[in-house]
Amino acid sequence: MRRRLLAAVRALALLAWTGTLLVPCLASRALAGRAPPPLVRSWHRGCCALAGLRVRVRGTPVAAGSTLFVANHVSYLDIVVLGSLVAAGFVAKAEVARWPLVGQIARIGRTVFVERRTVRAAGQREAIAERLLAGDDLILFAEGTSSDGGRVLPFKSALFAAAEPGRRGAAVRVQPVTIAYTRLRCGLPIDYALRPLYAWYGDMALAPHLWSVLGLPGAVVEVRFHPPLAAADFGSRKALAQHAERAVADGLAAARLAA
Repeated sequence: MRRRLLAAVRALALLAWTGTLLVPCLASRALAGRAPPPLVRSWHRGCCALAGLRVRVRGTPVAAGSTLFVANHVSYLDIVVLGSLVAAGFVAKAEVARWPLVGQIARIGRTVFVERRTVRAAGQREAIAERLLAGDDLILFAEGTSSDGGRVLPFKSALFAAAEPGRRGAAVRVQPVTIAYTRLRCGLPIDYALRPLYAWYGDMALAPHLWSVLGLPGAVVEVRFHPPLAAADFGSRKALAQHAERAVADGLAAARLAA
């Protein structure tokens, strides 16, 4: 009963928080073409707080624009965690654009929607490259899907091509990022048995999982920003993706060990 009550209170608070910021964000988008990044980051930070997430940061995100942040993917919660730390848009699957409310919020955050079909890959790389060339930062979940958070899945290299040199002289950096859900707020380490409490993967349904998350006491999330990379230092996008994958995997192992 206590968990259900907590979940209900948090759910109402999230709806109220979203509604409060949605109107000015939509107005700014209509007038200026985009919502103010500080307002978008405030929404992410508020969502983290209301979900009981305590975010701990190691390393420093690249401050200037034209950075492709590449991270492992554990949960939909990764979006508000990373969104609270960097003023960047996301690269998301095209289906998200059609989700009620979530799709609208994603558009406000200037998400780049991509399809999984190989025939569209070239156009999607160009769309991401154009945003980076314009000075925007983007966040890519490079595994292409979410996992239980216990290991890093192989990074898909296709979209790393957006950071390759030779695009009108633009200097695009790639910064690997590790996300690890390490402990419950009560201090208990999140081990194999507890990972499904916050990890969302496989055929898990979104609504029941989110309701469960909102009824939990909260979790500590460690985010590690690794040294940025330049695509020109690697022989191919696959070599770049593999290097970034190793950095993220090493960060996950270190975070688990420290927990």
